[in-house]
Order: sequence, then structure tokens, then C-alpha cells
Amino acid sequence: MIPANVLHSPGEHPFFFDGPTASLEAVLTMPETPPGTHIALLGHPHSLQGGSMNNKVVTTLARAFRELGIPSLRFNFRGVGQSSGVYDAGLGESEDMLALRSQWETLYPGFRVIYAGFSFGAYVSYRAAAQSEHELLISIAPAVNHNDYKAFSPRPWYIIQGDEDEVVPAAEVRAFAAGSEPPIPVIRFADTTHFFHGKLLPLKEEIMRIVREQVLRS
Repeated sequence: MIPANVLHSPGEHPFFFDGPTASLEAVLTMPETPPGTHIALLGHPHSLQGGSMNNKVVTTLARAFRELGIPSLRFNFRGVGQSSGVYDAGLGESEDMLALRSQWETLYPGFRVIYAGFSFGAYVSYRAAAQSEHELLISIAPAVNHNDYKAFSPRPWYIIQGDEDEVVPAAEVRAFAAGSEPPIPVIRFADTTHFFHGKLLPLKEEIMRIVREQVLRS
């Protein structure tokens, strides 16, 4: 279960929670200052390709939200780390994310949700955002060449994409975003590969800028 009474306990709090079909390993990251009115739910890269909640892009997301004074929840998808269950192509994983959101809301009602995910985790968070109220969706290197991002149209939605991504074709991401209605803003990172090697600090700064402008209005 999500640790109770931790709103004033900065740091990382590991725990397990029950999804619809599996027990899942998770971490709650609390900011140094008392949180305001938002919580971020984060998704990690592909479960069958070494992805986990400790991926550097995902922990960069957690740090960005922590510096903004926003708690974040991230978890190992089914079959990853100490999470039970088996990979479910993003469908069951998004159900698990929604279950985690529901458990947070039971403990701490009134928080507004930001979804953010990287690579396969972008698809998981996209599906969760499409099925629930949210303040913002941030997709980092979404694999539009492998997953169906046309079934839903969650808004507001921002995409961050490296121009030299060797896994997700950047041109396809840009074309998808431009063809959406309304078009999805794409923040391009020049000379940047899929895992944002050497670009994690600028990535954190860009995430913080988006959240400040779109959610915190500061």
C-alpha cells in the first residue's frame, strides 16, 4: 500500500501495491517542501528490453517534479524487478497505473494528476491519461511506430523527442504530432539519442519549464 501520512516526509519511500492482477513494486518521491495540489505518475521503458522504474530518464522525471514541489509515483511494470505478473503490451500496465492513482486518491483526495512517461512508459501513461482526468500529459520519445496513439486524444499533451533517436524515428513522431487535431507541441532535442545520454540536465530543465507554464502558471 502507499505509505500513509508521508506528505511531510521528504525522500523516496518504497512500497508495494496491488494492481488488478499483480503485486507491484513502487516508489513515492516526496519533495523537500510540503506538496501543493498535484501528483505525477511516471511510466518506464519497455519491460522486455530492460526497462524499469530506475531508468535514468524516469528518475530525471522524478527529480524534476521533486524540485517543483510535486510528489511522484513510479512503479515497476508487471514482471519487472520485484513486481509479479507478466507483460501485457501496455494495456494491463495502464490499468495498474490507474489503480495506483485510485489508491493515492483514497489516501489524499483532491490532488490533480500529471502523467509522464518515457518510451514504452509514454504509451502506458498515454492510455491512463486518456481514461482519467488529468492536468497534463508529457510523452518522452513515444514509440508511435509501434503503439497506437490514435485511439485517444488526451489534452493538454506535450512530446519531447531527440532528433537522433535510434529507437523511435523522430520524423515519424513529428509527423504524428503535426497530424493530430489539434497538433501536439513537440520539443526537439538536437544531437540527442533515445536515452538522452549527456542531455539529462537539459531534459530536466525542459520538463520543469513545461510544468511551470502549463500547470503551475509560474
